[in-house]
Amino acid sequence: MNLTKIRQATELLDSKLIDLQEWTARCLGEDYRGVWSEEYLRRCAVFVRNMMNVTDDCESGEKDAEILSQLREAKQELEKSRLKLRTENLEYAANKREVARHDMLNEEIVAAINRLEPIKFSHKFEPDPIKEQVGVLCIGDEHYGTMIDMDSLFGEKVNVYNPDVFKARMEKLMDSIEDDAYSVSAFSRLVVFDMGDSIQGALRLSDLMKLKAGIVDCAMQYAEYISQWLVELSERLQVPIEYIVVGGNHSELRLLNGKKGDFPEDNIAKIITQIVRLRLKDNPNIEVAPYAECGFKSIQGVNILAYHGDDTKDVTREIAFFEDYHQIDIDILLLGHFHHLEQQSVGIGLNTEKEVIKCPSIVGIDDYSKRCRKLSRAGALLMLFEDGQKTWTKKYILN
Repeated sequence: MNLTKIRQATELLDSKLIDLQEWTARCLGEDYRGVWSEEYLRRCAVFVRNMMNVTDDCESGEKDAEILSQLREAKQELEKSRLKLRTENLEYAANKREVARHDMLNEEIVAAINRLEPIKFSHKFEPDPIKEQVGVLCIGDEHYGTMIDMDSLFGEKVNVYNPDVFKARMEKLMDSIEDDAYSVSAFSRLVVFDMGDSIQGALRLSDLMKLKAGIVDCAMQYAEYISQWLVELSERLQVPIEYIVVGGNHSELRLLNGKKGDFPEDNIAKIITQIVRLRLKDNPNIEVAPYAECGFKSIQGVNILAYHGDDTKDVTREIAFFEDYHQIDIDILLLGHFHHLEQQSVGIGLNTEKEVIKCPSIVGIDDYSKRCRKLSRAGALLMLFEDGQKTWTKKYILN
């Protein structure tokens, strides 16, 4: 650092012949031009000017050396600040690029979905004011994408399952609901709870061996199929439908051998929900609720909470827990995960008994239900509500 050069540059600055950026470049070098703000450089110039004044009053060269040492220290601090600022700028630019890439990917996904041929519907259905019944359909544990071929001791098929069987079971379910809707269970609108584990996912290495397709492909195929299924069901029944999805443990994203809950916010069910919302956004007959860990619906004063149930240990305490956690009254708690139908009364509500209902599964018997010693045929559950009461319940057997 040349003290004479600094003196000259400072004198030019005081004479207003150069600006602060030029003064910085002459004192420290061109690399420092434009690095700091005008206010910061103004304070630096005041410091240097004071040092120069002190130096002018000194008679010995030792004082000049001391001042020069102080200026070197000041330069080092400025260099640290410059490097820190450069690092922060690089990190900011990297983060900005990453956000831009994510935004671009999201836009491309949305654009790709919008380019698909729209799912046609006839016209808008209005709830029938004469019919006071509301239907609640529970489907879940579809485990779309998994391949199952289970035999009994004597070679008889216990369960065969794959994407084609899934579609056949859903078609059978639709036919059965339509038959009942025009006989014993006419209703003005329908709420569909999708109880989680819609795709098989990959919780462990063995899951990958059972998959018909990749996880992302399974999610897209399931979302497209369920979108078309909901539209056709609405058309057949001539009623509006609300579709509510809850997250499951099999749709949770995990690294292989990762632990449950490592990434609780990353769930493929979010993507499925968003695809269905985009596919049906122009259909006034289908309302798709935003994705949530739990689904909630109040039907004629009966409060229903839907939760996948993989964390459930004691069903008798589940309603009390969720009531305290969400600060709401719950009359019916719907659970998936267990792959069999079970209904249990756990108390008395304002209008009806408090119930915990474990819903049947679309997949039916698999290795999980075999380990739990809870064997049950593939199925779905339909309930009807009228005048604040659950008046009708039916389990549909699908295999």
